Order: sequence, then C-alpha cells, then structure tokens
Amino acid sequence: MTVLAIAGATGVVGRKALAAILETPTVTRVIAVGRREVDFGDARVASRVAVLQDAHAIAEALGGPVEVGVCSLGTTRAKAGSAEAFRAVDLHAVVRFAEACRARGATRFVLVSSLGASAKSAALYLRTKGEAEDAVAALGFDDVTIVRPSVIDDEGARDENRLGEKIGIALGRAVFAVLGRQRRYAPVTAETIGRAVAAFAVGGASTPGVAVVESEELHAFGAD
Repeated sequence: MTVLAIAGATGVVGRKALAAILETPTVTRVIAVGRREVDFGDARVASRVAVLQDAHAIAEALGGPVEVGVCSLGTTRAKAGSAEAFRAVDLHAVVRFAEACRARGATRFVLVSSLGASAKSAALYLRTKGEAEDAVAALGFDDVTIVRPSVIDDEGARDENRLGEKIGIALGRAVFAVLGRQRRYAPVTAETIGRAVAAFAVGGASTPGVAVVESEELHAFGAD
C-alpha cells in the first residue's frame, strides 16, 4: 500500500497526475499540499495547507510517513510578477517540498520540469528549472524521475487568458501534425504528462537512481 505526497495538484498537469495516481489500487492515501484547502472529491486525498517555501511547515502538514513525492509546481515570470517571485515557486518551493518528503521517509520522487532545463542556461526559466532538478537529485532519494515536457497542451483547461500560449499551442499542433506528433518539440497534453507521472510514481515504471524523461518519450503514455 502506498502513501503519496503531491504539490501542485490543482495545476493543469497536477490534476491529471492525481487522477491517474488514484486509478492505482495500491494507493491508499494522498496528501495534497498547497496554499489553500481543496476538496478533491476522493476520500483518499487529504488537502493540507502549508507555506511552500518552508520545509518544516510542509513536513508538519504531511503529518506522518510518506513513500513517494510528486511535484508539478510551476508558474511563469509574467504570472509571478518578478524573477524573484518566479524562483520562489519554481525553485525554492519545489526543493522545500522535496526536502519535506525526504524528511518524512520518501524514497521516490517525481518532478515535472521542462524541456531544455539546465542550471547553465542563460534563460531564467530553464536555468531555474535546471537548478531545481539538480537540488532535488542531490537529496538522497533512492530514485528520482525528472519529466521534461515540451509545450504543455492544456486542451483548453486553463482559466487564465494566455493568448500567446494558446496561439503557440495551436501552431504547434498544426506544424507537428505534419512533422510528427511525437517529436521532441511537439506539444504534449497534460493528460499524457499526468499519466507518465503516475506511471513513474506508483505504476512501476521508475528505476533506481536519477532518470530524465525527455519530451518525446512522454507520448508513449498517452494517445495524442
């Protein structure tokens, strides 16, 4: 039986990941940590509120032992309002959550990152994602799976008005319908990413050590 902790469960990928995780019969309890309490509509899911930049507060919210941690936290600089606010979520909150999971005994961690993530990147977004990957990988989990999707196709699920992103997704769909929908830079649906996350978290797809799953590999987990 598996007890799992997740951060980012209200996001477009997190919702899909949680739904896929709950399809696994061995999952008996999920602790969803966030900034507000949410009713996920399943008795197995406990919603806990914590300051996501405070590992001790997150560990307190988790309460008892967990076996697996899943993190799909993420924002953009534009939405966060500044580079510092962006890094507070995509780096500091991610690492603090992973630290809390490790402190509660988790041996497995799955992180949703981004195609092109690298701590050496000149781009703020990709550099921050890469720094988060490196920090999580260094925490001593038995296995860490880093999922690096290309553009996330939310299939209209996001509430925010992201006109540029919507245009980019539409163009990506059209271009890669010709070039091949399973190419590295092709958009990947949130459903596909969520199913991949569940497979690595509780479905037996993970392997010991640190594994990076690039975008083109994710399509095998979905029907897009």
